[in-house]
Amino acid sequence: MLYALLFVSALLIALLFSIRRHFNRLLPPFRIDSHHGPLQLRRYPKMAVAEVRVTGGTSLALRSGRQLLDKYFRDENISRFALPILAEKLDSADSIWSMAAVLPMDINAAPAPKNRAIQLKELPPHRAVARYLHGPVSPDDFLARQKSEMLPLVNELCGELGCSKLSTVIVMHRFPGWMPSLFRVSDLMVRISESA
Repeated sequence: MLYALLFVSALLIALLFSIRRHFNRLLPPFRIDSHHGPLQLRRYPKMAVAEVRVTGGTSLALRSGRQLLDKYFRDENISRFALPILAEKLDSADSIWSMAAVLPMDINAAPAPKNRAIQLKELPPHRAVARYLHGPVSPDDFLARQKSEMLPLVNELCGELGCSKLSTVIVMHRFPGWMPSLFRVSDLMVRISESA
């Protein structure tokens, strides 16, 4: 009986790692220019995204944005899941969020969304300071603490590099909501300007 349980556990872990590998292949390509402690200086090419604006706390905004973007991806036969999703809080007073799913195609080849709340746009090539976040992205105060701990490091690095921040902290969600927290990895990123 014990061997059967160990075998089933090993199969489940292997399955989860296979699922992680699959979703990691959906990430937009990026180049790591340098490492600065836990931070990476990354360079991203231009990418097409489907964006929707939602309101609410971190978890609620992600859930509602993910549902709308998943429906667009499924209805247009793009993919089963809209991933990865870039979540950026645009207005702290009103809790307005931009949820943008990276499209696996050029913006000119992307099907027009039937839902007018979803807009297609192209993000220009950019640099970003990023770090990995292992584990859950909720509760909301946990993620807020992770972001607030990252910002002084980004400010210090921007001072050294002679650049400025172009965004707040963006969370790149790599995996669907059902992925267990133990196996979840997200990216915390801040877009920055080129060095002066």
